[in-house]
Amino acid sequence: MKTSSKIFFFLILSLSQINAQKEILGYWSGNLKMLSIELDFQIKVSKTNKSLDGFISIPSQKVSEYKLPVFTYKKNKIHFELPGSVGVAKFDGNLNADSIKGTLLQAGIKGTFSLVKTSHPIIQDQPTKQKDEPLPYSEEDIAFKSGRILLAGTLTTPKTEGIYPAVILLTGNGPQDRDEDIFGFKIFQIIADYLTKNGFAVLRYDDRGVGGSTGNSMQSTTEDFSNDALAAIEFLKKQYNIDRTKIGLLGHSEGAQIAELAAVNSKDVSFIVLLSGNGVDGGKALIEQQKLILKANGVADSLITQNLELQNKINNALRNDIDLNNIRKDIRAFAEKDFAGLSKDVRNSIQDKETYLNSNVQSQIIIFNNPWFRYYVKYDPIPTLEKIKIPVLMLFGELDLQFPPSLNKQRMEEALVKAGNKNFKSFVFPKANHLYQEAKIGSPTEYSELKKEFVPGFLESIGDWILGIVK
Repeated sequence: MKTSSKIFFFLILSLSQINAQKEILGYWSGNLKMLSIELDFQIKVSKTNKSLDGFISIPSQKVSEYKLPVFTYKKNKIHFELPGSVGVAKFDGNLNADSIKGTLLQAGIKGTFSLVKTSHPIIQDQPTKQKDEPLPYSEEDIAFKSGRILLAGTLTTPKTEGIYPAVILLTGNGPQDRDEDIFGFKIFQIIADYLTKNGFAVLRYDDRGVGGSTGNSMQSTTEDFSNDALAAIEFLKKQYNIDRTKIGLLGHSEGAQIAELAAVNSKDVSFIVLLSGNGVDGGKALIEQQKLILKANGVADSLITQNLELQNKINNALRNDIDLNNIRKDIRAFAEKDFAGLSKDVRNSIQDKETYLNSNVQSQIIIFNNPWFRYYVKYDPIPTLEKIKIPVLMLFGELDLQFPPSLNKQRMEEALVKAGNKNFKSFVFPKANHLYQEAKIGSPTEYSELKKEFVPGFLESIGDWILGIVK
């Protein structure tokens, strides 16, 4: 009897565990709030063999079912982590019937989130076109090959007869769509619209692995992306209505480096526009932007110092092709300090500290251990700029905390002088952030709350300068 009762108890326990897992499976939709940011997002929980996997979708950031590197569920407690540019965002919540509520922590900043059970995937934002007011120019979906990669994009051209000077738009770091849509601010769509209305053909395309394009952005490098830009040039040269002697590149953020590399490897580039360009290697850029963003968000100096110390160790490992597992103990030490700084409630919600720390360490290694990061940390754009003699326009935002003009502008100008370049111009837009919105502090945390428009004179500065070049 004792044996059978034990078996019966085991069966009851197993059934309760199965039922608990069934409760969490499926789609959970809601929002998160941190500082002044509010984002809609969704978690999908699925079962693979004996484990649970979590996938996150954030429509405004074009994230669709990204597999979370850390996802746990135990005794109605859910924990998951999402890598970000200023550190891992850690979510801890409680399941109660058909809802989950909890807190998140990223770079010392706390927020809240809430989710409810839903029956279907979150609807991704779809590009909308004006039906009542037809575009005053032609727009067509196109595709071209870059090696084995297929890149899908949009080509806009004036409706008037003739051949047109052309501009190719190159996005910043991270997988971006052809509009460079950031929190609903369609940066490249607006630039393309303005330039096409002023007589230019404009080509913009989805990054590798985004939209209609194949490949994987994080498994590619800035140099690979410059080859994509060269393939875009070859595509335009084959179009009957494009002036092949007047093809220029406009790059934003990392796109500026892509434009520079393409310009020194092609005689077909007649000018380049660099928006928020970089004058130091990627490792130094990461250190500076982390320091400025964390400080702007009110993070304590001691925590900023810890973040920068770890980032320097990661950078040094990447520069020297050292396996990041060799500095695992340093990443672990940071994770332990971070854990100690969590509130008592958050610490108590973590069922297994050791598993939590190990998953935190592994997620950090996953973030940086890819071809894009290894190349980016090492790459110094100055030697490339020192070879550029074609016309260059460089624009910066005064409140840009990602590529601050104080760190980059003078170095880039000096490189062009060394190149013997006689035709370059630079300008800093007052109160502008990295996206050229009128900002308050310049931090990425306020991007979503700002008006989806450029600071006055931004578009005109680009258009007028290019018109002066191609005349």
